[in-house]
Amino acid sequence: MTKFDRNHVVAETARQVRWWLAERFKKFRRLSHETMAINPFMAPAIMALHFHGNEDQFDELAELLLGGHFMTGHSTGFGKLVDEKLLPNVFKTTKVDKAFRKIPPFNSDLFDEIDHVVGQGSDAVLLSLKASRWSIQLTMAKQLNRTFHQLITARAIGEVRFKQIVVGVIYGNFKGGLPDKYRLVRGINTGAHHAVADIQQHVEVVAGRGLWTWLNGGEEQTQDWVVDGIQDAIRSAGDELTEAKKHLESYKAKFAENFRRHVTAEGIDWHAIVREING
Repeated sequence: MTKFDRNHVVAETARQVRWWLAERFKKFRRLSHETMAINPFMAPAIMALHFHGNEDQFDELAELLLGGHFMTGHSTGFGKLVDEKLLPNVFKTTKVDKAFRKIPPFNSDLFDEIDHVVGQGSDAVLLSLKASRWSIQLTMAKQLNRTFHQLITARAIGEVRFKQIVVGVIYGNFKGGLPDKYRLVRGINTGAHHAVADIQQHVEVVAGRGLWTWLNGGEEQTQDWVVDGIQDAIRSAGDELTEAKKHLESYKAKFAENFRRHVTAEGIDWHAIVREING
């Protein structure tokens, strides 16, 4: 594995995160009531849970709903940032993208669960990325085991070349040991028996600091350098962050104003709100 120094990791991370922030700013600028789906059945329950049904707290309701709306996009977008930008540009992995999947042997469905190739030829490591320890369910774990076993079998008969398969978890750790789904990926049964192949010798799971250290040739400070790069990107985006805040405040004000139209002497007319949203 190639080891990159701090200057490279920080500078390249900052460049990629700066790009990501600019993309997210575009979402803020396009923000409107039409782009945000509000569940009119859940809204009164949220008001009761968080604000005790107080009709004067539509600003707070808007902030809560808006946060949930954006977090979905932020999470998906950040996953793509790591997968499509940080790993290829900072750590020089080869992203197994649509174009790369046209090249044999990567045009085989054997590589459907592989996101990156690290290294080349018989020394190559096949990397499958997951966001967190919870980003895998039983069905997926068994599918990964099956696909990885097929890859290992294909290697044994000379159809493909690689050194190892690694499942990398972007954040979190396994201090208490691998969760059962990640053990199943490697073919380790615990508790209920599942039909999985024992591929422990060929598949490794690394998480959190372990992943970032592995990506950078064993340098344990790598994740801290990535954080430094993110902070540099944030500092350079000061003006746009201010602009984004103004957009959000304007949206919340309009949201609250729109909902207050449905406040009567008896309280909030949720029937009117559901009719406005659902027709």
